[in-house]
Amino acid sequence: MLASETLKLKNGRAWQVYGGGAGPTLLWLHGLGGINAGDPMLVALERKHRIVAPVAPGFNDLDELNDIGNIHELALDYDDLLEHLGIEGAAFVGHSSGAMIAAEVAAHFPRRAKQLVLLAPVGLWNDSYPLRDIFAEPFMQVEALLWHDKEAHVALAARRSNEAGPQNDAERIIAVAQGLTAVAKFVWPIPDRGLRKRLPRVAAASLAIFGAEDHFISPRYAEDFSRGLRRVQTAVIKGAGHMLPYEKTEEVAALIERFLAGPA
Repeated sequence: MLASETLKLKNGRAWQVYGGGAGPTLLWLHGLGGINAGDPMLVALERKHRIVAPVAPGFNDLDELNDIGNIHELALDYDDLLEHLGIEGAAFVGHSSGAMIAAEVAAHFPRRAKQLVLLAPVGLWNDSYPLRDIFAEPFMQVEALLWHDKEAHVALAARRSNEAGPQNDAERIIAVAQGLTAVAKFVWPIPDRGLRKRLPRVAAASLAIFGAEDHFISPRYAEDFSRGLRRVQTAVIKGAGHMLPYEKTEEVAALIERFLAGPA
């Protein structure tokens, strides 16, 4: 179980960060589902790593986005946090929108990331297989679109409910809406804000993993990330959708650990 603390940076920014475990530092950047203390993906990764998992701007308070005008300022915001934490040359692992942020930070500040793992990353655009516009979907249907394994979805929801207390449908809708609003500023209407041009700046050895049944972002984007990143491996997991870290937790964790144990 991760512990949560609120850090106060020199620039006055308050930032909630989850952390726990021991070993090499692993920076986790969450996706659309947010983060909580018992996140099963982080429980798996915590076995061998010291986890640092900040809550993305806007997920706790949409007002945090007021001072972040674009993707470059978002990268600066994260760099301020990493400077405060003294993180340099660490493993970055991001999911969905968090994977996009991980790639942006690694491109803007190459020294920060030693290894980069992107799980179902957004951030690029290809007219041949465009991302589905989940921001045009009714909130109650967004989760169904993101998940392939419905049983895994129910299990994760029950786990989070047990940890945080009962959550009714209205509260869940509000949480989903706030998360989508926070992400939309940087990925809507077209998510590629120049990341394709910046990917060659990434110095870290990289791994990109996609779900074969992802209906939000096509696993064919593995090709696009392969063309952009200098040193990259890719994998596509069968039976997984966009929420692959929670549908195939142990399989994804094993791929990550095998990659991180290899040469950087």
